[in-house]
This record gives sequence, C-alpha cells and structure tokens, in this order.
Amino acid sequence: MTESTIETEIATRPAGARRDRIRYLTASGVALWGAQIGQVAVPLTAVTVLHAGAAGTSLLKTALTLPFVVLGLPVGAWLDRVRRRPVMIGADLVRAGALITVPVAAWFGHLTMAHLVAVVLVQGVATVFFDLATQSFVKDLVPGPLLPRTNARLATIGQAALIAGPPLAGWLAGLLTAPAVLLAMAGGYLWSAVWLSALTAREGTRDDAPRQRLLREIGEGVAFVARQPVLRTVVLAGSVVNIGIAGIMTLLPVLALTELGWSQGHLGMFLGAGGVGGLLGAVSAVRLADRLGAGRAVLLVGVAVAPLAVALPLLDRPVPTPLAAAGWALVMLKVGFDSVVMLTFRQQVTPAALMARVNGTMRVLFTGAVALGAASAGALAEMVGLRWALGVSAACLACVWIPIALSPVRRLTALGDGPVDLL
Repeated sequence: MTESTIETEIATRPAGARRDRIRYLTASGVALWGAQIGQVAVPLTAVTVLHAGAAGTSLLKTALTLPFVVLGLPVGAWLDRVRRRPVMIGADLVRAGALITVPVAAWFGHLTMAHLVAVVLVQGVATVFFDLATQSFVKDLVPGPLLPRTNARLATIGQAALIAGPPLAGWLAGLLTAPAVLLAMAGGYLWSAVWLSALTAREGTRDDAPRQRLLREIGEGVAFVARQPVLRTVVLAGSVVNIGIAGIMTLLPVLALTELGWSQGHLGMFLGAGGVGGLLGAVSAVRLADRLGAGRAVLLVGVAVAPLAVALPLLDRPVPTPLAAAGWALVMLKVGFDSVVMLTFRQQVTPAALMARVNGTMRVLFTGAVALGAASAGALAEMVGLRWALGVSAACLACVWIPIALSPVRRLTALGDGPVDLL
C-alpha cells in the first residue's frame, strides 16, 4: 500500500476513530514515560530517604520484573476472556493509588523499605495487566494499514522516554525530591486513565468463545507460539537481542567506570547515543519496510548494522570511543526498527482470540532472556574477564539477523492487518 493511499485511509476514517487513536497514544505515552521515570525515581527514593545500598536497589528491581515472569502466562490467558480497556483503566488507577502512598509516608516519616518494595511489587503486577492488555487492544482500535503506524508511534514515544526519561527524573528529583516525582507519576497514571475512559471504540467480543480451564488456555497460547513459524522467529530473534542487550548493560558500566576511568556523565552520553539510534530506527521503520519489503528490510538492516556490536568489547582498545558510540547507535537503530516491524508481524499472524495469550507468552520469554543475559554475563566476566564476556554479549547482537535469514520472515512483504503476504 502506497503512502498516498495510507494518508487517504487516515483522512477518510471517522473523526471518532482518529480521536480514539490520539487518545490511545496519549494514554500509552504517559505510561511509557512513567515507567522510564520510575526506573530512576524509585531507587533514588530508596537511597535518599531510606539510605538503601546496592542490595536494596537490586531488591526493588527484582520486585518490578518478577511479576512478568510469574504472571505473564495466566494474565494473558485471562485477558483473552475479557474486554481489555477496563483492565487498562483499572491498572492505571491501581498504579496511581500505590504510588501516592510513598510520598505521603515519606513526608510523615513513616516510609520503610518493606513499604517501598510492596509498592513496587503492586506496580509490577498492575503493569503486567496494563502492558498485555494494551498490546492486545491496539489491534481492535486500529486495524488495517494504521496498525504498523500506530506501533511506530508507540515505539517512537518509548524510545524518546528511554532517552529523556531517566535524566528528567534525576533533574526533577533534585528540584522536587524523589518522592515528589513519584507523586507526579501517580498524576500521570490518573491522566492516562482519563484518556482511556474517553475511548469510544468497541472491542471485538470474546463473550461467545468457549471457556476452558485456565491452564488449558495458557497451553494453547504457548503451543501456538511454538508451532507458528513467524512467531518462533520473533521469539528467537527477540530473545537473542535481549540476552545481548542485558549483558552489555550489565558489563559496560563496569568497564567504563573502572577500567576506562569514565565519569558517569561520559557513560550517560555514550548510552544516550544508543537511545538516539533506537529512536531513529522506530521513526524510519514503516517507511523502510514499505520501500524494501518488510521481511527483506528486517534482514538487510540486521546484516548492515548488527555486526557493528563487536566494536563494544574493543572500546578504547583499539576502537576509539566516538566510533564505538556510532556503532552502538546503529545497533540500537536495529533494535528500534525491530520493535515496530516484529511487533506488527506478531499481531498479523495471531488470531484475536489468542492475542493476549501470545503477548503473555512473549513477555515471559523476553523477560526471562533479560534475566539470563544479565546473570550469564556477570558469571562469564568472573570466569574469563570483562572484555571477553562483553564480547559474548556483543556477538549475540551481531548475529541477530541469522534467525531471520533462516526463517519465512525474510519473505514477508507487507505490514498491515490480516494474513501476511509471502513472495
């Protein structure tokens, strides 16, 4: 479908549908920015108010990610039984209510580490429901050629939040205190709930679907991912990326701050180059996929830029820092590109009745890959040294195009709703 045809499709859609798309993007954008700001504001609250150390901040990180591993599959199965918009609104309200308790307790001098961990755990559980619901709801909201473009908008917002969210959180914490930033986040979640409440789109009904045992429905989602060739490829490629990124983000700060003697600001600028690359990848994804063919674009972009990840373990010895930063930016461009195109592939091949279960299965596998990448990178660094372990993580990223080359994904031609097109 040409760009002019798509613009015509957008222009001729009912005004209510166009407003719904804007409302959905606004609500999801607030949630994405809130997640990135919280990555900094919550640990800062622990450190500045409770004087927590590394063990405390690590516990908070675990409390945030554990719900995705434990609840991803059953929540995904349950969401295939119900309407998702009320779940998203409820999750926003729960997150807002939990966050409000932190600054209140801090201002009255009653905040404890157990309280903060409990709030983060509630945040994590509510975010499981919100994320899986919103990933499934979007196909009902914007079917057809607008689906990849909506995914691109969301990815662009997410990449922008990834770049600007943490420094914004640090600046606001210095200006207002970290608990006050959490209060602002709570207001953002309430704002998101208001926008979601204003949606007029009707979801595809699931009330007439035969009900089975929850475990059986979970198994159907897992089995569909296992036997569907496009989804298998998305899982494999995405897991390889997550293992590589987690390993690099675990080891690179250690290399930069200890061996290379960088300042934290220097490290932040280097990582920020990756954020800019990811943003460019998300912005350009739909246009490149339309021009080259979706599957061919995934393969060609991977072959062209993913091998540049090997510059990271050679950082400063012998690869100069500016050159390594450029390589990192291009690698993250690939990640941003895939976040749009591979998600759209996933939505195209998944029936509506299985959408939440597939998303839940994917989230569990991808979160597990992050945990595996971080843990294995740390263990490998102890055994073979920091740069060699970093090299293994970089090799994962460098080879991410291989599963695409060996799968039917490389023959997918178009992004959009309905059955995929194969050459």
